[in-house]
Amino acid sequence: MKGDKSTEPSGMTGDRDRTGLPAAVIFDMDGTLVETTEDDFLAWNKLFLEYGRDLTFADYFPLLGKKSVDVVLHVLGLEGEEAQVAMHRKMEYFEEIVRKNGIVTLPFVEAFLQEIQGLRIPIALATSSRTMKMKLVMKESGLAKYFSVFVTGEEVERGKPNPDIFLLAAERLNVPPDHCLVLEDAVNGVAAAKAAGMKCVAITSTHQNADLVNADLVINDFSALNYEVIANCFH
Repeated sequence: MKGDKSTEPSGMTGDRDRTGLPAAVIFDMDGTLVETTEDDFLAWNKLFLEYGRDLTFADYFPLLGKKSVDVVLHVLGLEGEEAQVAMHRKMEYFEEIVRKNGIVTLPFVEAFLQEIQGLRIPIALATSSRTMKMKLVMKESGLAKYFSVFVTGEEVERGKPNPDIFLLAAERLNVPPDHCLVLEDAVNGVAAAKAAGMKCVAITSTHQNADLVNADLVINDFSALNYEVIANCFH
């Protein structure tokens, strides 16, 4: 596995109490935990070419955070069995790329996960990706051990920017939505978190700061997060 580029602590310590902190933290996956955006783009591009469509990165960019089924149905215009076959092929292409290149986690993210875990705050993963892709990424990255709840795009009717996936994660965590903190990288994800009534920290791994202004806080990497910063989000 290609792992976190640092295990430096983020500044939160396990001997603090949780006053002023979120009752639960919910992570997006692609672009937030792991640097898979380019891998995902290459897989989609290969699929689009099979249907005589040229997918540029500019075309792909607005699709970040959306469910695969929505892309296949509404962008490629496929239906029924053909749509299912297309999604299966896209997953095969993504797996080939990941098996070849490995999974790279975002800088400092594993240290941040360890700090949250040390504070005994439950952590959920809420990704628009399909379950097969989520399991592959979790296995290859080694990050599954930090999460008590997993929610994928296949489990909700409406994808991001609708709030459904984050509301389901909160329900499974048994935590009120307004006590949850979401970590996101995409405009659609930030919109979904805010629509769910949750606080949101956005990381500029795939978008510019100006694109993420609806988040409660925008950071360049996870080294910017510590106990005080997180607590301030809930004041």
